[in-house]
Amino acid sequence: MSSTMTIAAIHRASSNLEALEARKVNTLRVMGNREEVPFYILPDTLRNWPYAERVISPYYRAAQAESVAWLENFHPFTPAGQKAFNKCDFSLICALTYHKASHEILRSCCDFMHAFFMLDEHTDPLPTDQVIIHCEVTMDAILHPDKPRPEGEPIIGEIARQFWKRASTYAHQATKERFLKAWRSYLDSIILQAQRRDKDRYICTIDEYIAARRDNCGAYPCFAFLEISLGLNIPHYVTEHPYLVALNRDTNDMIVLANDMCSYKEILVDDADYNAVTAAFSGFLTPTMRSLDVLNKRGFPSFGEDLDRQIADYIERLGQWIRGQDEWNFCSGRYSGEDGLKI
Repeated sequence: MSSTMTIAAIHRASSNLEALEARKVNTLRVMGNREEVPFYILPDTLRNWPYAERVISPYYRAAQAESVAWLENFHPFTPAGQKAFNKCDFSLICALTYHKASHEILRSCCDFMHAFFMLDEHTDPLPTDQVIIHCEVTMDAILHPDKPRPEGEPIIGEIARQFWKRASTYAHQATKERFLKAWRSYLDSIILQAQRRDKDRYICTIDEYIAARRDNCGAYPCFAFLEISLGLNIPHYVTEHPYLVALNRDTNDMIVLANDMCSYKEILVDDADYNAVTAAFSGFLTPTMRSLDVLNKRGFPSFGEDLDRQIADYIERLGQWIRGQDEWNFCSGRYSGEDGLKI
């Protein structure tokens, strides 16, 4: 499923009010004399997804304990804030999506995920100038992992330096370069989001939202860690093949859709301006996932036995990533608290 098809489908859905009503994705109901209760119905988007089986790393709990202790040592939140942050269980999404990683690499993946979401939490309430400072601190720390961080800068700098210094020892050069590029694009998207947030509750058009959200969701840096977790050494001329570029983009789009669908509860605390549901009036949440076959390699050339095997491993993990993310959406406390499995 190409991104062009996806955007066209979004336009059709957002303009078709009858279809929108039939889906009832975002509905306001009145129950007798009770207060109006906002809720939406989650479609079973992966009912036909070929990766039906949940897989999880045997090192999950050990890596989780080590990474949580590492993060807590920096005291990035108040005690109550840290407790709430830990309930999200960001180590779980690593265990579900990097399940083939060794204990040591999974620990690095957990550190990365903790830093990633901590940056998100810390920058959400900040004005643009402060967001820029936090973002540039992490970029500098990642570019210079052996350089001591200056006193007085946001703690995210030292956190970023440590997670990348550890993880980069397991990464091949091309993977390092792809991570740096993806992280830069992610940071730029955070800054853009802050600028729009400061602009009197700016609501994106669908095209603006799609263009920005592809980097803002943070999937591309995660895909670089997917390479690290599998020990892949794929040169740029392979990853830049149009097939793999489109496959990464479409996988990213599916992650965006699933994330925004599950996180739309943010509207209850007035924090859903930057969300696909707001941008596209809910019709955004019904992707035709059956039309995306991540194993369809028609027209994709052979690069030799070794690279073909690595590419096959990478593609398989992209497919499993979408399943793992769906599991995490409901099994962690990030979006639904204690009610995830019930939902």
